[in-house]
Amino acid sequence: MTARHAVVTGGSSGIGAAVVERLIERGLMVSVFDLTAPVDPREDVRYFEVDVTDRDAVEASTAEAAARGIDPDALVTSHGIRGAFAPALDLDPDRVRRVFDVHVMGTLMVATAFARPLLARHASGSIVTVSSTTAYGGWERQADYGTAKAAVGQLTQNLAIEWAPRIRVNSVAPGHTSTPMVQEMIDQGYDVSRIEQRSPLGRLCRPAEMALSIEHLLLDASFVTGVRMPVDGGWTAVGK
Repeated sequence: MTARHAVVTGGSSGIGAAVVERLIERGLMVSVFDLTAPVDPREDVRYFEVDVTDRDAVEASTAEAAARGIDPDALVTSHGIRGAFAPALDLDPDRVRRVFDVHVMGTLMVATAFARPLLARHASGSIVTVSSTTAYGGWERQADYGTAKAAVGQLTQNLAIEWAPRIRVNSVAPGHTSTPMVQEMIDQGYDVSRIEQRSPLGRLCRPAEMALSIEHLLLDASFVTGVRMPVDGGWTAVGK
């Protein structure tokens, strides 16, 4: 796919920021949707401060991004918030709703705002959503985040079917990656060494590595749609 303008949600930090770097290197115009702009914004990127769960704000930002002169034809939804990492019996229902709103409804709001103008003019595009390895199998203390990420994976496949052949829709499922979100968990006592020991590759993923996988699905995998691809150093391949 010869994309020209990408929208990256959550592109101010972590995996999203690494994706922005890759897409700039590929020559794309990039617009970022995030709650806040980064401390050191890039001069060649347009940042839109938008809550992805706010449909009106998403629609307005998408239209404003298109007004840059090139309609967006590539989308990466890398926004997200942490779950409570608590037993299901202890979860705050309002917090759970927020986790689902950000991950599931946010992905749906951005994807539909992106796809509608492309489909209306019979143009082509590509989307990569971001799920999680917590969407595979059962996990303790993941009744909020893991379930929401599983829904993102299902949503990805549904949209891939609906919008084919014009728009390819795929998903990556990151394993533990060295992002500010994971560092915050480590700072609060999360034992990441257990994750490293179980992973065949024996370490956390780097954001730049995750961005390479996203770039491949977004721009290069021209006959791939509806795929949920773990990028986890072999974590989901381990059967014990």
